[in-house]
Amino acid sequence: MEQKKNAVSKKAWVIIFLLFLLTVISNADKAIIGFASVSIIEELGLNAEQWGVVGSVFFLLYSISAVLGGSLADKIGAKKVIIGMVAIWSIVQFSTIFVSSFAYLIATRIILGAGEGPSYSLAMTAASKYLPKEKLGIGLTLVSIGGPLGVAISAPILMNMILNYGWRSAFIATGVVGFVWIIAWIFIAKEKTVTEVEPSAAKGGSHLSVGQTETKFTSVLFSKNFILVALCGFATYWSFTIGLNWLPNYLENVRNLSKDTLSLVVALPWIMITLSQITFSSISDRIYHKTKSMVKGRIFILGPVLLAGAASYFIGTMVSNNILAIALLSLGLTFGCITLVMGPAILVDLVSPKHQGKVQGWFMAITSLGGIVGPYVTGLLIENSASPVTGFHLAFQVCGLVLLVFGGLVWMVVRPKKLENSAESNPSNTKAI
Repeated sequence: MEQKKNAVSKKAWVIIFLLFLLTVISNADKAIIGFASVSIIEELGLNAEQWGVVGSVFFLLYSISAVLGGSLADKIGAKKVIIGMVAIWSIVQFSTIFVSSFAYLIATRIILGAGEGPSYSLAMTAASKYLPKEKLGIGLTLVSIGGPLGVAISAPILMNMILNYGWRSAFIATGVVGFVWIIAWIFIAKEKTVTEVEPSAAKGGSHLSVGQTETKFTSVLFSKNFILVALCGFATYWSFTIGLNWLPNYLENVRNLSKDTLSLVVALPWIMITLSQITFSSISDRIYHKTKSMVKGRIFILGPVLLAGAASYFIGTMVSNNILAIALLSLGLTFGCITLVMGPAILVDLVSPKHQGKVQGWFMAITSLGGIVGPYVTGLLIENSASPVTGFHLAFQVCGLVLLVFGGLVWMVVRPKKLENSAESNPSNTKAI
């Protein structure tokens, strides 16, 4: 009986697969700018600081659109918001082929960021409504790994297109793929499929009034627990966007990898992220299932893994061997991305299903601030250091420090005992999801 209650329906698997593809496309779109960085920098005559700005402005409206998109999805449904979101970013990909100046490039990155802002939080919100709590870790991971897999799968394809047909060809290809996905989503994902669990959640047994539910959401939003988990997301996106915007450049210009080797090596960390997220989320689910404790099952995975990422970044800058350095920096990026899985799973325990769109949007809004700060700080350090090597290594160490501070804080401080107890004593919450 317990096994049947925790089973995932076929309908849920279809939605999760579509959302997996959504994250694949979204992250391939983000990664192109890193793959094409050398070509674009040379064509437009940009310096390191300007390229840091290009990486950062992507997230200028990302936070705002993540919050607005989550709130809008709670009101009109996830399907409509997702269609509009993918349409915006696909159109921008096409428009990027006309870029001929730094200002034009900046404009396309800002609009693309606004379009992609709600993507991850909406994918997590939609997926979480179909998953029992005991399977949230692995279920959300199956959606989340579309991110690293999107980069890993697209890396050799897009880099080959860039080398043979110019960097604009890669943007055209991803724009086409985005519109194909919209067609599939319109015909397969009916609106009731994405939102139908919500009414049962309302009936299912939250005994709180609307006012009380709103108060609970507000109290969670401003609690130290939510803020620290969101700051871990900030650290994760700092690391994640450095990997997208700067790592290919570092490997080509500092580690002097050939074009052929580079197209394979840039996929390595994203494959490692996929494997690590599956591994850690499975361990997390197993512990959560046995203990029913968010602290033991989620927090005690999140904190130590972020610290391992910090250590990998520090050590990776100290070794001279190319293979060892690439492996360690890839591990730093890999372990640093764990919040993308653990964060949304933790939030399911912190707030009712009715407000998952909003809380996931706020989480992504704070998380994405790391994408504004990280690439720009990296560009500043590279531009103002004695050499690019020194600048890159200092930037990786700063990123490791950010992971160390917030990972350590969440591990030591986050203890939502009252919320855990209330979730355990109200089994209807689990049924509602």
